Amino acid sequence: MRVNYRIAWNVVVPAAALLVIGVLFVYSASAGTGRSYWTKQIVWVMVGMLAAVPAALIEPRIYRHYAAPLFLVGIAGLVAVLVCGEVRNGQKCWLGIGGLGIQPSEFAKLAVILMFGRYLAEFEEHRYDARYYGLAFLILFIPLVLIMLQPDLGTAVVFVPLVFAMFYVSGTRQTLLASTFLGGLACLPLLWQVMSERQRQRILLTWQPERDPWGLGYQALQSKIAVGSGLLVGRGFGGSLQSRLNFLPERHTDFIFSVIGEEWGFLGCVAVMGLYVWLVGGALQIARRAKDTFGEVVAVGIATLFATHVLLNIGMAVGLLPVIGLPLPLISYGGSAMLTALVALGILQSISAHAVRR
Repeated sequence: MRVNYRIAWNVVVPAAALLVIGVLFVYSASAGTGRSYWTKQIVWVMVGMLAAVPAALIEPRIYRHYAAPLFLVGIAGLVAVLVCGEVRNGQKCWLGIGGLGIQPSEFAKLAVILMFGRYLAEFEEHRYDARYYGLAFLILFIPLVLIMLQPDLGTAVVFVPLVFAMFYVSGTRQTLLASTFLGGLACLPLLWQVMSERQRQRILLTWQPERDPWGLGYQALQSKIAVGSGLLVGRGFGGSLQSRLNFLPERHTDFIFSVIGEEWGFLGCVAVMGLYVWLVGGALQIARRAKDTFGEVVAVGIATLFATHVLLNIGMAVGLLPVIGLPLPLISYGGSAMLTALVALGILQSISAHAVRR
């Protein structure tokens, strides 16, 4: 089969626009802090692009072949962070390498997607077998437990829709998926018991952050003020009072969407969300044209990864969901998340280049 190396513009164009917006708003959010986050963001974008190019040139069959070793490397990173990681904001999520901080859980997301893609492809003929289904969840159980031990509830939550979407598109029986979903709901009281008091309070304060305005509700309250004050067209680029007056914490990372809302208003927020819809839609188009089950489920996994991050981050910024510390893909400041997102886009390009014309 002749390989079609035409660029997947339905993914590249919205991704490029989001990267530009990200650099602009990291600059705006960090102005006056004395920290050059935006120059570091440019460096991470360039590093990510350098990694995305070879990722796009590697054939999908190579990813399938090395999925298991990459999964083991991801597990090793999660173990290493528990043994010798740095504690930040009460979480042991980072490995200090020189002057850099690496977050292994970000790379573990891609490793899980590739491993599940290989598993679902190789055992496709057993997809109606409950034993096949149960073994797949054992594969997920290992990284999930290691991430929960950090504890990083936000990253752990991302895996749930990710895996369900990949199971669904692979043709797994819907009765199995429904039973698992209902079983998960039944386990929520147990999850509540094992959560820390800080995590429980964040959930309880989601819709009433004013109950603890100077404590755990502070971030959510200031974020809602920032987004609401932007009204229709915003205060203009660089005009965020929440940033300038240093009211909004983590505004260049987890709460960068709040800065966008204040400076670009409702219309700007809609434009940014439209770019994400374009990107996710493009990924799903690549999945539809993939030549095999591996390419299809991996593309759906990557699309779901982006969509989940966007929904949870924006929901957090506007006060609809608990503050769980997830970055906004391609926009938030952060090296590990940026590198993972761009490599994921490179894998999508690889799947697209080897797709069957339909």
